Amino acid sequence: MKKSLLIAGTALAIASLSFTACNKKAAKASESQKVVRINFQTGSLCGAPVHVAWKMGFFDEELAKIGQKAEYVQVVEGGATLAELIGSGKVDAGYGLYATQLQAMENGLPISYTSGIHIGCTKYYVRGDSPINSVADLRGKKIGVPGLADSSVMNLKRKLMDVGIGVTADNNEVEFVAYSSADLAIALNNGAVDAIGAHDPIATKGELAYGFKKILDTGTDEKFVKEYCCQQFVTHKLLKENPEGAAAVTRALQKASAFVEAEPRQTAQIQIENNLVAGDLDFNAKLLDELNFIPSHSLGKKTFSDAARQLQKAGILKSSTDIDKFVERGYIDLPDVPDGYTYDSATKTYSEIRDSRV
Repeated sequence: MKKSLLIAGTALAIASLSFTACNKKAAKASESQKVVRINFQTGSLCGAPVHVAWKMGFFDEELAKIGQKAEYVQVVEGGATLAELIGSGKVDAGYGLYATQLQAMENGLPISYTSGIHIGCTKYYVRGDSPINSVADLRGKKIGVPGLADSSVMNLKRKLMDVGIGVTADNNEVEFVAYSSADLAIALNNGAVDAIGAHDPIATKGELAYGFKKILDTGTDEKFVKEYCCQQFVTHKLLKENPEGAAAVTRALQKASAFVEAEPRQTAQIQIENNLVAGDLDFNAKLLDELNFIPSHSLGKKTFSDAARQLQKAGILKSSTDIDKFVERGYIDLPDVPDGYTYDSATKTYSEIRDSRV
């Protein structure tokens, strides 16, 4: 009896030690597992690809293939900016309005873009009774925008240059004034500004609420209709230490973007159900359907290059900057990442697409 108890006790001790060792190994493995921290924002319809890639598991799936995992870092309006989160090492990869970061990149923000994700989410309005009918009528006017470095400013300055209106320090013929996104429509309606630039859904909501007149839409304008406003980026640290992770999150976001293009209503439902974007399902789905979410690395890079060259002429980027080198550093090719994807809703399958410039 005593011998049996001794054997049982010994076996239990061995099992316990083995279980403890396994737990320590699992904990150690978990601690050593690479993590890619991805930014996200709420309230923005054009953030749909990130929302879908997160909630439908695209990021998890692509990273799991290489033994890695995703974590998510929220960018809150009024809090630390995306550039600040990148600079402090709290974000490894993500997505946003590329033109907003161009000056920061020139000044050392350590990121490179990897794919264009969607086209057309910025619109410009005047009051319904305004004599202004086009961008060409904005000389001497005051324009409300979400931020002075926002892409709405960069895009409009490029368009203003095209119609002969000065935007340089030596010849500046318009004034930009920053407001919170929620206050832009009110500022225009009250006459504090002559025009505004805003991103959806705030842009269209303001148009419908106040009867604003649209004078420019980057989703339909001939200059911007093939340019990507929102693009995927990765940090230089991620590229150096974990290039496989950089490729994985790029593929995931491209696939998610292709899904949004094919399934705008389901996408809108995912955003609403997860409290990522408020609003009416039909309204949100309609706006998503109007946007172009077919991803493209090649056209994204062309967008980046064209904008950088024109913004240098506008004095936004320094005259001393070598634009060819700036583009080479700022927009990179990743191995095992296609130019983009399309999604077939009927078969629920993805197809790689070749260079969109071909």
